[in-house]
Amino acid sequence: MDKQDYMSQQSGVAKIVLKVAIIGIFANIILVSSKVIVGSIFGNLAVISDGVHSAADLITQLFVIIAVFISSPKRDKKHNYGHEKIESLMVMFFALFLSGVAGLFIWQGIQGIISPDYSELNWYLIGVVILTIVVKEALFWYGMHHAKRTRSQMLKADAWHSRADSLTSIAVLIGLVCSAFIGTNIVESIAVLVVAVFILRVAFNILKPAINQLIDRAADKNDEDKIVETASSVNGVIKVDEIRTRLFGSAILVDLDIHVDGKLSVEQGHDIAQAVQNKLESDSDLRIKHCNVHVNPCKCDHDK
Repeated sequence: MDKQDYMSQQSGVAKIVLKVAIIGIFANIILVSSKVIVGSIFGNLAVISDGVHSAADLITQLFVIIAVFISSPKRDKKHNYGHEKIESLMVMFFALFLSGVAGLFIWQGIQGIISPDYSELNWYLIGVVILTIVVKEALFWYGMHHAKRTRSQMLKADAWHSRADSLTSIAVLIGLVCSAFIGTNIVESIAVLVVAVFILRVAFNILKPAINQLIDRAADKNDEDKIVETASSVNGVIKVDEIRTRLFGSAILVDLDIHVDGKLSVEQGHDIAQAVQNKLESDSDLRIKHCNVHVNPCKCDHDK
């Protein structure tokens, strides 16, 4: 993304998130209709349940759209730093939702192994499942592309949700094909268990950064080093004395102490601090929403 201030950047991010969510909603409507109708016609509960799961995806994507409108970066009287932490809460919701899905799959997998059902090959069902895999993988790669571009944890979580769905459908496909040879869905149940473990791992990887944002964890060392380097490059800054950072949604809040020549006037010191703040907040690579700069006087050589 081009260099621009954080507020302008977030406006563009919101539009991208909305576009991705709306495309996902239309894709899931097609999938839900196809799986429920074909699964009902041929009496396959695995495909019907997969369709119900896709219906749940519609709900999560509606939450994404709602989050875009309520997680505004603009401040108000009760939220002086804006509302971006709502995005972190939404990502946590996604992670917990995926954990619940994984738990359900574990239960279904164990039940399927204990009491396998008779199943036979059906090309209509296989066609619907393959369609699901293709669409969900497309949504995953599309979502991840924009998640990396915008650094949106919410888009990343939604993309991994699509990947979880495609893996689940792969498990169903394996079960449908193998059932033609062994006559039961036990292979499908085993595959579902493997997928459930993978989904739990994805849920943990999504949950961890969301928690870090909610508990005000400091930014990565690489980001802090770049902040110090950028601030030090401003004319008049002798050195950066101290830096404190905390994650705020997908952004960073920064408190910075800088040393300037003690002989400078208050106005000159203020101008240097303002220049540091402007340079840091205008760098979209750093994702700094607000930088508070404190000026410390430095006794330079000419004072001796």
